[in-house]
Amino acid sequence: MIVLKGQLHIHTTFSDGRLTPQEAADLYSALGFDFIAITDHDHLIKRGYREAIEGIASNMIIFFGVELTLRTRWGYVHVNEIEGVNERLYVFNHPADYRLSVRQCLECLADVEEKYRIDAVEVSHLGFYTPLYDREEIPYPKVATDDSHESLGCGRAWVEIGCGRDKDSILRQIKQGGHRNVFAKG
Repeated sequence: MIVLKGQLHIHTTFSDGRLTPQEAADLYSALGFDFIAITDHDHLIKRGYREAIEGIASNMIIFFGVELTLRTRWGYVHVNEIEGVNERLYVFNHPADYRLSVRQCLECLADVEEKYRIDAVEVSHLGFYTPLYDREEIPYPKVATDDSHESLGCGRAWVEIGCGRDKDSILRQIKQGGHRNVFAKG
């Protein structure tokens, strides 16, 4: 089985990023990635977003996604909704950004689960490892992401998955925790 290298959290010029969708795809391709998810902010997305993502020319698998903004008892949080063909993946984003304890994080996740299921939790902040949230007490698969907004933020963290080269297989493996988190050295 081939091992795929992937990124699940990228912003572009369609919200608050500095790279166009094509530029982001080209950069991640040059870094050796096999798949990426572009996940611009729901409240900032500009017209033509889906068409721009679907129009990316690349040999990589490109996922369409949206970073949803949700209200919880601990304030606003973000959840990535990533679309496959038949599967969807919901990732609770960057808990370190909210400065929550593990107990507060669990309460926040319960609030989010009233609206959306959670399939995974990020254990990174802007591509850097956040070990506080990489604990058994948080009972979800953990993922490493860049949350990139510009070129310097690309390639710091990623997931590696041994599965078929199709969208739904990738999303199912992540939901099952069948991946490995990797962080760049340095």
